[in-house]
Amino acid sequence: MFNSIAPFSCRAIVITLALPFAHIATAQIAPPYRVEAFEQQAHIPYTQEDGLPSNDVTRIACDTDGAIHIHTDKGAAKFANLKWTAVETTHAAAFKWDEIAWYPSLAVYVSNKEDVRDTAARDGEIAVASTNGLYLGDGETWSLALPRNGAIRWAPVDVRAVDYDQDGHLWFACPQGVGYRVKDDEWRLFTAEVGLPFNDFTCMATGPKGVWFGTTNGAIRFNDGAFEFRQGRRWLLDNHVRDITVAPDGSAWFATAGGVSRITFQQTTLAQKAALFDDAIDKYHRRTRLGYVNPAKLSAPGALETAVAEATDNDGHFTGLYLGAASLSYAATKSDKLRRDAAKAFEALAFLSEVTEGGTHPAPKGFIARAVEPRSGPDPNKEEDAEYNARRRDRDALWKLITPRWPIDETGEWYWKCDSSSDELDGYYFGFGIYFDHVCETEAEKEAVCEVVRRMTDHLIDHDFALVDHDGLPTRWAHFSPDDLNRNSEWWVERGLNSASILTYLTVAHHITGDQKYRDVFMKLAMDEGYAMNVMTQPKVVLAPGAFGQADDNMAFMNYYHLIRYETDPKLLNMFHNALYYHWRVEKYERNPFFNFVYAACNLGKTRTDQWGTTDLSPEGPWLEESIDTLKRYPIDLVDWPMSNAHRIDMAPLLDHTRDPGGGHLGKGHRNDGKPFRIDESHAIYWGDDPWTLSHDADGTRLREGVPFLLAYYLGLAHGFIAE
Repeated sequence: MFNSIAPFSCRAIVITLALPFAHIATAQIAPPYRVEAFEQQAHIPYTQEDGLPSNDVTRIACDTDGAIHIHTDKGAAKFANLKWTAVETTHAAAFKWDEIAWYPSLAVYVSNKEDVRDTAARDGEIAVASTNGLYLGDGETWSLALPRNGAIRWAPVDVRAVDYDQDGHLWFACPQGVGYRVKDDEWRLFTAEVGLPFNDFTCMATGPKGVWFGTTNGAIRFNDGAFEFRQGRRWLLDNHVRDITVAPDGSAWFATAGGVSRITFQQTTLAQKAALFDDAIDKYHRRTRLGYVNPAKLSAPGALETAVAEATDNDGHFTGLYLGAASLSYAATKSDKLRRDAAKAFEALAFLSEVTEGGTHPAPKGFIARAVEPRSGPDPNKEEDAEYNARRRDRDALWKLITPRWPIDETGEWYWKCDSSSDELDGYYFGFGIYFDHVCETEAEKEAVCEVVRRMTDHLIDHDFALVDHDGLPTRWAHFSPDDLNRNSEWWVERGLNSASILTYLTVAHHITGDQKYRDVFMKLAMDEGYAMNVMTQPKVVLAPGAFGQADDNMAFMNYYHLIRYETDPKLLNMFHNALYYHWRVEKYERNPFFNFVYAACNLGKTRTDQWGTTDLSPEGPWLEESIDTLKRYPIDLVDWPMSNAHRIDMAPLLDHTRDPGGGHLGKGHRNDGKPFRIDESHAIYWGDDPWTLSHDADGTRLREGVPFLLAYYLGLAHGFIAE
């Protein structure tokens, strides 16, 4: 039913889409993956503001009552009953902070006590980590451990830490790697080749949630046969971990030069996580009385209480994504609150297509603003003036010189930003289609969408498939005409993506309005001008895992979602299915639930036949399990913190042929399994962020919104791929 296109009016669409999800055929093909409750990791930092004597914490330990004790350069403290209190140094000395057990009988093997790094004991056995080896004994007699794993035997040196886990396994850590003894002379040994992230160890602790390793640049957890890396301010106050202890509840506590970091494990569900992000959007991310959903600026790193939503160049794009997420949320939950949120997001987008008419510098009807700012605030033209334009032109020969960049609307209430791009249009049409299908119930609601879509689409058609600004000239990025995409070499890079974009706009317009003229224009571009072939043969310039342009990939998949599911012509479907098939084959490595669910919504259960035979287009491999794993791992701390995977020993650099010429591969990489680092170990939490980037420089003063999680989660729920 979703592929049917009503021929004349919005009323016909109302009848077609009367049954919720009746149009989503894929829900009948894939049984839902039932997601149980899971443990969500979260970081709780403690500093002097929370009662520490000093942030310079050198040691940490847990007593038999579960209280946490620390030693700092300015004294000791104890955490109990949810607060820190200072304690006498004599009491803290019971932990022997500065002592490591020394056995005189070791002198035969270890020249002096300073060469002993760590000791541990269990069931009468003592393990000693020393600079020249791992020794096992009873306090009197000792033997050098030579761990063996199959045909591989190690002679560990510079052993940094030892400990026994809850099952009695002896663990050790050294620059060669880590390992544990299963029994007798049977060991398991781990290096970068099997996922060990880093090897400059400082300490170790075991507990009910696995084994933790401290390093000079991050913390590592081993649990259920896999390693997790915790680095950056999202997880640690300082990356050099000096000491670790594990509380009875499994939470891990880290002593660092920046204070105490605690990583907790909280039982949750995907639905509860979605509710958390939805609440945060209401609290931090709505801008102006119209409610645009935007990132927020913080006055100090991590200071959520100071969050103020800020305008961006992509307000229409962000709010379009939010409109899609809120509409799918309503479809899944039937929450009146979410229905109101979706309607408000639509009205905010509609306003961006209206505010540009009239005022000091009126634009042609249907032109959309990038953003609006109330005139009661600062004048944004003071920041984006002629000098700003000149700097941008120096970096981009096609940068548009236009003044003012923020005209005033005819009411005098708003500044609106010009030079809008295809990013905004992609967000608009993506959100409009989902809102129309899942939320609009009354004739008035549907007619309101029809009006906005007509206004915007007619503008593009009337201006030779471009957004034309208040100066009468096309904007920098919104070029969709055949003369540009097919016959202008300066636009060959954008040929595939922009062809998909304009075809999607026309498809959505026809689907929503039922007006045949949009289908006629669509067919002219698709067939006569070769746009369908552009989409199929050139979705992006370099089609390889990690290829440049993740934001373009995101926009492409937004377009595929409507372009394919609304299409009925077999020949065109064949071409679009093929384009998505080859595009997803290089994107599937990213474990991206939005990309995966879009692909499955379009291609699950589909086949394509050509002269070489029939190809099953259904997603292959663990796409569903990996999508759910990403949603579970999606961090709940959305502050834009700095982090890096560049120093990891399980990292492989991205090869040159995967990127555009000019060194675009530098600073890019992935795990040695060929996939990017998982989302809880990466800065890339927007689906348009580049997950192959190894380092991310930020100062913690930007709070991002959880719309990407909401969009992917509810998309999977709506299409029946997941259930709770």
